[in-house]
Amino acid sequence: MLSYIIRRILLFVPTLIIISLIAFAISVLAPGDPVERLLNAAGGESFQNTIHKEELIKKKRHELGLDLPLFYFSVGTMADADKTLALDNNSWKKYVPVIHYYGGHNQYHHWLYNIIFRGDFGISYQTQLPVIQEIKSRLPWSFTLSFLSIILAFGISIPVGMYAARYREKFFDKASSVVLFILYAIPNFFAATLLLVFFANPGFFNWFPESGVQDAVNFNNNWPIWTKIIHWIPYLVLPIITYTYSSIALLSRQMRAGAVEIFDYDFIKTARAKGLTESKILWKHVFRNALMPVITIFANVFPAAFVGSIIIESIFALPGMGREIYEAILNYDYPAIVAIFTIFGFLTLVGYLVADILYALVDPRISYSKR
Repeated sequence: MLSYIIRRILLFVPTLIIISLIAFAISVLAPGDPVERLLNAAGGESFQNTIHKEELIKKKRHELGLDLPLFYFSVGTMADADKTLALDNNSWKKYVPVIHYYGGHNQYHHWLYNIIFRGDFGISYQTQLPVIQEIKSRLPWSFTLSFLSIILAFGISIPVGMYAARYREKFFDKASSVVLFILYAIPNFFAATLLLVFFANPGFFNWFPESGVQDAVNFNNNWPIWTKIIHWIPYLVLPIITYTYSSIALLSRQMRAGAVEIFDYDFIKTARAKGLTESKILWKHVFRNALMPVITIFANVFPAAFVGSIIIESIFALPGMGREIYEAILNYDYPAIVAIFTIFGFLTLVGYLVADILYALVDPRISYSKR
């Protein structure tokens, strides 16, 4: 298993390089001049009216390393270096390709070095703060909501799916199917609105705050962590429900489908013939084998915990990654977009690796030792 994990991590390297190249291409090919965007955000109208505008732009480009070549090499012609041939259309040198090599003195190298060794994704055009600082301030909320949602979704859907398979075509199976299909059909923005109307409205049940994650007046950063958690809980109840309900429906149906298939296998019939109870058969023999499709879903859920939900975080006014993505796209904040794209790609690879490891833990027949 260890050798397999090491091999998979090594195989991730080319994929990560491709992801980094795509992310860098997005930042380079994005419309507009990044230096002008930064200076406009910092100086506003005063920058537009300054007589030293071009000088400031040139200085900032040099400071950010944007006056360097884009990549490790470029392809040109022999005539490129000879300015006297610029007007000579008959020069044979214009048709001879030449590769110019710049070593590590290029934009991509510096950009990648800053990400790997400094965690520096650049400066946000919108806030003028380091992008990684913006992500650090917003990521905990999205991750907390997604993590709690995943625990609840798996904790509820697995028993529901297993018992629906055990009592196939009986009342519990049919009733749970109807309820789950209804939940899955409800859009999350509609569910969020209903929850706010009924449970954060003085006209009905004013049980929970309608938005935000804390009271702006009463919250104190010096409180002990448990006091903070108690204060945050009422703000997070409705968002967590909105995050979770559709996942419960999907995972339950996947779990049921997998368990129903396992119930028809010969080894289950053999277990019954040996006198094992249905409960023991369900949780000892069916459960582990039925987890396989659910683990596959987990590989996709894991990176999704990073980006959060744009719709849910906007409705509940949560300071998470979903709103960060929305605001970055809305304001053409390309450094933030590139950072989120890069981290999401990395977490996707980690999710697939975790899923492979879980496959081996759940099913002993899967072995990576011979690969």
